[in-house]
Order: sequence, then C-alpha cells, then structure tokens
Amino acid sequence: MTIDRTASSGDPARTKTAPVALSLAFAALAAAILASSLAASPDLRGALGAALGWIALAVARSDLRRFVVPDAQVAAAVALGLIDAALAGDGVAGVALAAAQAAAASAVLLAVELGYRQLRGRAGLGLGDVKLAAVAGAWLSAPLLPVALELAALSALVAYAARQLRKRRALRAASRLPFAAFFAPSIWIVWLFATWSRSYWGG
Repeated sequence: MTIDRTASSGDPARTKTAPVALSLAFAALAAAILASSLAASPDLRGALGAALGWIALAVARSDLRRFVVPDAQVAAAVALGLIDAALAGDGVAGVALAAAQAAAASAVLLAVELGYRQLRGRAGLGLGDVKLAAVAGAWLSAPLLPVALELAALSALVAYAARQLRKRRALRAASRLPFAAFFAPSIWIVWLFATWSRSYWGG
C-alpha cells in the first residue's frame, strides 16, 4: 500500500504563504487602527489610542497562540492610559482617577475569579484578564467598563459557538477560551467609539 505523503502534509506552497498572508493581515489591521484612531482624535491622544490598539492586537495574538497576556504590554497600555488622562485636561486629578479606576477594575475581576474558583472548583478568568481590567480602567470611564466586558464576552461566545459548529462539536461549558484575545480589542473599540462620540457629537 502506497501512502501519499504530499496529500497528508498539505500543500507546501500554501504552508509557506500562510505566514505571509497572516503578517499582511496584521499589517492591514495595524494601519486601520492608526487611521481610525487619528480620525477620531487627530492629535497626540489619537496617536496614544492607536498605540493602545496595536498593543491590543499584540495581546490578542499572544493569547490566541499561547494563552498568555504579556506583563510588559499590559504595563505599557496602562502607562499610555495615564498619559492620555493627563492630556485630557484634568491634570493630576485626572491621572489619579484613571489610576484608581485601573486598580478598582482589576480588584473587581480578581474578586470575581476568586469567587468563581471557590464555588466551581476551577478557574473562570485568567490573571491576564484581571490585568487587562486595569487597562480598561485606565482608558475608559466607569460606565464604559461593563460595555467593554460585555462586548468581549459576546464576541468570545459567538466565536466559540461558530468554531464548534464548524467542527461539528458539542458546546461545553468548561471549554477554555482565550478571553483576553477578545477583551483587549474590545477596550480599544469602546475607546474609539467613545472618542468619536465626544469629537463629533459632544457626547
């Protein structure tokens, strides 16, 4: 019996072009993030928002690949959020508020994780998600924090359901999801629409 190794290993040309296509896709996303951020706020704050979007993209890529949220990227995003708060015109008070929101958001998600672990005996959120809550707190106003969480949860559930249906697998409540891959972009998306609203409609 002869084994067709070419068929089993896949198309070599497709294998080689896949990383190139992925790199081009990420480059296009990075360009779109820059353009939309500067369109929402054509100043230094827009540039900071673009940097937030790029970090969110990097976090999503890392979480999808390895279920890891790098500390350095989280710290950079929080620092940029504090700088943005200073540029907003509220001075030290604005920075203090952003820092307090960052700490409070992380504390809330940590409490949720510890409570879930105590009740169910397994992790519900990862520490990466808790760290990203600090990013959300530094960048978003208090009323927008749950919006980012809800957007992330909904998009994660839709993506998981679509994947399971495509692979004809059952939905499982205990399945592990790369939630940070959806939470990080959601923070930037909510920031973008909030900034656009303030710039064009005075919201």
